[in-house]
Amino acid sequence: MGLIGSVWCPQLQGALEIYVKQCRDLAAVDTKRNRSDPYVKVYLLPDKSKSGKRKTRVKKHTLNPVFEETLKFHITLEGLESRTLWLSVWHSDMFGRNDFLGEVTMALENKVFDDPLPKFYTLQERSEPLEELVGSKGELIVGLKFVPPQVSPSKKGGNKGCLQVLVKEAKNLAAVKSNGTSDPFCKSYLLPDKGRSSKQKTPVLRKCCSPAWHHTFTYAGVTLDELASRSLELTIWDHDRLASNEFLGGVRLNLGSGKHNGKAVDWMDASGKETTLWQRMLERPNLWVESCLPLRPSLDVRNNS
Repeated sequence: MGLIGSVWCPQLQGALEIYVKQCRDLAAVDTKRNRSDPYVKVYLLPDKSKSGKRKTRVKKHTLNPVFEETLKFHITLEGLESRTLWLSVWHSDMFGRNDFLGEVTMALENKVFDDPLPKFYTLQERSEPLEELVGSKGELIVGLKFVPPQVSPSKKGGNKGCLQVLVKEAKNLAAVKSNGTSDPFCKSYLLPDKGRSSKQKTPVLRKCCSPAWHHTFTYAGVTLDELASRSLELTIWDHDRLASNEFLGGVRLNLGSGKHNGKAVDWMDASGKETTLWQRMLERPNLWVESCLPLRPSLDVRNNS
């Protein structure tokens, strides 16, 4: 089984073009008549959104379909560095229970697009779960600093300090718009407080998948002891003026104890770099600490922007 096609990136057009020519010797879903109704579906992972999907037409009653279609993604060469091209072949079922016939995956990092001629690619069985194939949702670069109370605290401020959160930038976010970009912003809560007083947001940056906000959130009236049992939740969203904003990824920064005031909670769940950054902030008051954090694909958060 195989797929014949080419991957081409004309630099002047700012687009990736996938030419799907044909498939050969596909498996027969209708074994009695020795035929299938195949089509090809294409994603640029990690973007698995509806707007990021491209499809060929369905070819009826054949194991050797000829498509001769060009599928296009509007994206820059820089944007391709973190992407994986995923082509999968499916049998189209009239009741929606489509059958998987094979796939080709191609990492695009450092790929040289110098040959537009079609090549033969052997179709593979699915070797790993889709969740693993999709992989990272991108990265978030964050700085933290706890500013302790003044030596002679005012009556209003008492003996409490403030937490400063510098949201520098995100890298390689999913492109969820039809033009191959997103309109991202970052939202913050200092848990367990999810009220309006806790919510802070960066501006929306248009048409980019690696936004540089350099925006600072400030949470006043906190102590180091309090922060040891609290959690900073940072989530990235694509802004949509006509529909609900789409979740792009997030992090939670805390000590990962799983508890708040002795009670089990699901938001004290940090690990790895998340926990390390929070611990460094607690240990180094009045100094900036920074880390590049992998975005989680899910935090079970609701869009209440």
